[in-house]
Amino acid sequence: MNRFLLGFVCVATAFSLAACGGGGGTVTGSSGLGFGACSVATVAGNLIYTTDWGSAPAGASQVLQIIDTDGFVVRTDSLNRGSSSTSTLNVSSINAAVYRLKATIYSGANASGTVLGVTDLLLDLCAGGPGGITVTASTQYGVTPTSVQVSIPSLTLTQQQTAQYIATAFQGGRATFVDPSLMTWSVAGGVGTISTAGVLTATTAGSGSVSATYNGAVVGSAPVTVNQKIITQSKWTVLVYINAANDLYSFSDLNVNQMEQVAGNPDVRFVLQWKQSKSNWSGSSFDGVRRYLVKQDSTSNIASELVQSNIKDNFGNALDMGKAQTLNDFIKWGKANYPADRYCLVLWNHGNGWSRAPEDDLPTRAFSYDDQYNSSIKTWETDAALAGEHFDIIAWDASLMQMMEVAYEARSYADYIVGSEESPPGEGYPYQSIFNVFRDNPDATTATLTKAFVDGMVNNPPYATRKITQSVIDTTQMTALATALHNFAQELISNKVAVTTAVQTARATAQSYSPNSTRTYRDIIDLCLILEADATVPANVKTAAANARAAVDAAIIWEGHNAQSPKSNGLSIDFSSQGNYSIFRTDYERLKFAQDTFWNEWLGQAP
Repeated sequence: MNRFLLGFVCVATAFSLAACGGGGGTVTGSSGLGFGACSVATVAGNLIYTTDWGSAPAGASQVLQIIDTDGFVVRTDSLNRGSSSTSTLNVSSINAAVYRLKATIYSGANASGTVLGVTDLLLDLCAGGPGGITVTASTQYGVTPTSVQVSIPSLTLTQQQTAQYIATAFQGGRATFVDPSLMTWSVAGGVGTISTAGVLTATTAGSGSVSATYNGAVVGSAPVTVNQKIITQSKWTVLVYINAANDLYSFSDLNVNQMEQVAGNPDVRFVLQWKQSKSNWSGSSFDGVRRYLVKQDSTSNIASELVQSNIKDNFGNALDMGKAQTLNDFIKWGKANYPADRYCLVLWNHGNGWSRAPEDDLPTRAFSYDDQYNSSIKTWETDAALAGEHFDIIAWDASLMQMMEVAYEARSYADYIVGSEESPPGEGYPYQSIFNVFRDNPDATTATLTKAFVDGMVNNPPYATRKITQSVIDTTQMTALATALHNFAQELISNKVAVTTAVQTARATAQSYSPNSTRTYRDIIDLCLILEADATVPANVKTAAANARAAVDAAIIWEGHNAQSPKSNGLSIDFSSQGNYSIFRTDYERLKFAQDTFWNEWLGQAP
């Protein structure tokens, strides 16, 4: 795995973290590592923190945070000022790694009052090797920084890689509390851009430097070399948008391991944007947003190439993967850096068809739920999410997404749309079973390769007792299908009184998907067959139902289901009654399918 590199800019002539035990010596650069895990297994380390309160108020306090490579706070400790001008805090049993140590000083006790200053330090617990290490950190308040030192003397990146820098003020060998807003960042040499939060993005090959300037006067610089990224064309690039900042997080590790099992053909590349959130789900394997190029591996570890780590927005926050623009940015980045003859986009997350789960305060119609921000991409935001892009395949590794309302929204962006009418198991796609077909036959037609999704789901032994459906839609048939459903809706409206009982019976008996008080998703073909078989249904309605059924059949090129979902045929639709429809009418009318057909008019008066 390529290590994510982190630079640290420190203001001082000598760094104030010193080590005892283990390897000894100064900590800065002593392990030779950037921010992150140790290169070899190392036992837990300890920190001895000493602070000189200086001119701070008598009741001042400090909060210490140990922060990992993803920006997650792994430990918090605090100090209140006593009668002495200095205080010491011992922090023991810290898992070995290279961390950011952030200390914040407050005017009042117990982190109350105003923030007087902040200082950041590099906490390297790897330098001691297998024997562990104890490091000391010394800070002071009320003095002015005098000079600049860079903890990693030089940094080499490849275009598109990112590096997180921090800036620390020092005087006389001790870290100094400062106003962080007075620290500014710049990049020389045109090799990249850097955010106000200190995140460098390497953009152009060449040599340059990163500088941190405190209060417009004290400057520290570090050389940066950016190597050109070698871009190659493959036959397939599979872009996988893994929003695991929710209760599915553990399954994301499983699925990436499965991808690694079948990543042996360089002509079939998996490129991931992957998020987890430890603040919401403490068992997550990492925190924040990462981008990976999947590499072949058969172990349970994630051995893929980490291309970018801890990706943040312009405000220094983890990306919100429940935003349409975030998905669009990933797609553009993935295609630019990993071009291919053909593309598959896999959208990995919770899904609720066009409708969100009933426990939410509002019946929002969405996918890609990000619990960190309580956000999601609304179904009617598909244009914003996929704008300017086209795929050979769009596959939904999510629940309930293979329905007319969703497929119609995405029809212009893919040749084939793959998904499930049902709510599949949390384990999702068996990626190794599906993409081994792509790996072994990358030149096969796209239509032929899409069958692997159906076969992989239906023939997966652990899913034998689970509700499994999977189908593939040919999007060239979507206009004709929408027309057939429009005509069907017109006939239902024209014959509403005559079909009242038959419609209610069909709604109650047709194959349903995760039904509840507000979700009335029914298999279209099964629905039509029930109405066609009902003697009370007028002939015109039966003919329209048969035409709709034929149009669905023409659009579905592959379909499979197991005995747990026996009357599934590949595509569902919302078949709510008027009363239920009134709850989400405003949302439904935002959908293109509602705007282009009379289906919403039918739902608005359906018995």
